[in-house]
Amino acid sequence: KFQYEEKNGGWYLGKMPVAPEQGFKAKEIQLLSFARPHMRGFHLAWASFFCAFVCWFAFAPLMFFVKQDLDLNLSQVFTTNILSVAGTVMCRFAIGPLCDKIGPKICQFSLLSWIVVFTLLGMSVNSYWSLCVVRFFLGFGGAAFVVTQYWTTSLFANEIVGTANATTAGWGNLGGGVTQMLMVAVYAFFNGAVGLGQEDSWRLSFLVPAFITACVAVTIITMADDSPRGDLSYLYREGVIARKTATQSARLGMLNLNSWLLGVQYACCFGVELHINNTVALYFATRNSFNIGPLDAGVIASLFGWMNLFARSSGGILSDLGNKMQGMRGRLMAQSFCLAVEGVLMIIFSRQGKISGAIPALVAFSYFVQATEGATFGIVPYICPEGLGGVCAVVGAWGNIGAVCWGMMFKFGYLGKFDKGYEAMGYIIIASAVFSVFMRIKGQNHMFGGRPGGYRDRRKSRSPRPVSLRVAAAAAPRLVSA
Repeated sequence: KFQYEEKNGGWYLGKMPVAPEQGFKAKEIQLLSFARPHMRGFHLAWASFFCAFVCWFAFAPLMFFVKQDLDLNLSQVFTTNILSVAGTVMCRFAIGPLCDKIGPKICQFSLLSWIVVFTLLGMSVNSYWSLCVVRFFLGFGGAAFVVTQYWTTSLFANEIVGTANATTAGWGNLGGGVTQMLMVAVYAFFNGAVGLGQEDSWRLSFLVPAFITACVAVTIITMADDSPRGDLSYLYREGVIARKTATQSARLGMLNLNSWLLGVQYACCFGVELHINNTVALYFATRNSFNIGPLDAGVIASLFGWMNLFARSSGGILSDLGNKMQGMRGRLMAQSFCLAVEGVLMIIFSRQGKISGAIPALVAFSYFVQATEGATFGIVPYICPEGLGGVCAVVGAWGNIGAVCWGMMFKFGYLGKFDKGYEAMGYIIIASAVFSVFMRIKGQNHMFGGRPGGYRDRRKSRSPRPVSLRVAAAAAPRLVSA
């Protein structure tokens, strides 16, 4: 049982300091711990999104071979890329409010189970249309990101929520880099070591990510918790917290203009990342001046995703630092700065004609793409706390809307001219940095004024401890059982 206790002038669960006024959320990120509920939720949140991401983009590094065996043209490849991210949009809109209703644990388990089924079905595609269907439904797994951010926000206190969100999302997004290397390595094993043909090798490669994802799904449903006080179903039933409906959460989050403004900016960072994951390996393999093959192209493309290991976290840290210094104004400034630099670096990447210049440009560009993503979700928890699921849904969905838009732009305007398309994207990204100016978040300051906001100011005037706090802490073991 979880037993929160007061000692040394603060509240703790074991060695984890918690904030009772915020529902016993953790005040530290203890990376080497796997203790329930905070750090176990933290690690399973990023691991689940990581696996979903690997399955979601498992086709991308193998598309060179799939294109040959299914006799696809480049336009058809782009259509399947667009469908792979389009499938996520409505699912992200729906899953956020569902987190408020049934809890992130059940939502994440359901999404991972779904994506395992369609990853296995990926082995059986035999035509352009069957590939379209499988990639579209595989895209539903991308909604695991919304659950990850909701889950982390539910577990960690406001002082560190930007860093916590950025780290779980960044390590999850790392799946975009790992899948480029993993699928190529598994293909090479079946093709080289086992001696199978090209087609059999890429088909059997889908077994590996499906099995790993299934294991994580089972771990979540059997060993994790929705919140610091236990699963939402029990807390609702016992009246510990007020019951929320999916409709109520959706209305609160989706009718807030700030959700949509931030969503457009998220389309210009996470949407860009999804588009790069779908196209950059093909770009490296097909541009004659680079002079590299498909296997090497996949390995180089994986560098973009590998930056998630620390880049997204650094964006969250920058946002938290801005909050400490300037309140919400600091978070918004960090957001706009990262977007502007991201756009400039993408333009530089697009103009590289040799692989020796393209690789460092890709790495630098990737860093700021993911740092911007981290800064974005440092703002999300403040927009409408009572409708958090709805806000996560809107912002998260816009990431995929952006990816669809970028894909359509390339399909109809830059087919065969990837470098010019990447350059145009850079200018659009720079322009999106202006949206921060128009955000007005209740109780927070903004870019050019407003009352001083941010968690720093609330801490200065410490409110008296509620009389019921000791009772709540004592009751915690009865509310939550491990």
